[in-house]
Amino acid sequence: MPIDTKRVDHVSMAVWKIDDALPFFRDVFGWKEAGRFSSDDAGFSGVVLDVPGPDGERQMQWEILEPLGENSFIAKFLRERGPGLHHVTLEVADADRAAGGLRAHGVEPFGGPRVSYDWKEMFVHPKSSGGVLFQLYEQLEEPTAGEAAGEH
Repeated sequence: MPIDTKRVDHVSMAVWKIDDALPFFRDVFGWKEAGRFSSDDAGFSGVVLDVPGPDGERQMQWEILEPLGENSFIAKFLRERGPGLHHVTLEVADADRAAGGLRAHGVEPFGGPRVSYDWKEMFVHPKSSGGVLFQLYEQLEEPTAGEAAGEH
């Protein structure tokens, strides 16, 4: 039984400097910046770009990540692999059911399913998928009490 994926939410790439990579996506593809974010705890910052569909409405997003410091997992990724595709994020209807579906196919999800603010997420290791890191998430109705208070 396949996993019930709802849509591709975003594709993420890793670069050394966001502002060096951004002009390509903005100027060549015309993608618009939707927002920036930073996680000092995790050691990275990012920018999200809206990728329009045929009707001009956002069909998905493209995310560009850069490391904050040499010890960031993004810096490690860049040293080992260089700039490029980091992960693909898929929305699923039910994260627990998706985890069970992965296990039924001999794939052990890592990093979850765990609640992170207003979604439940897990990952599929590139060794299991043929080389791509997948993030699967279920959108939750409300953030958990601790997460809503900013406890990540």
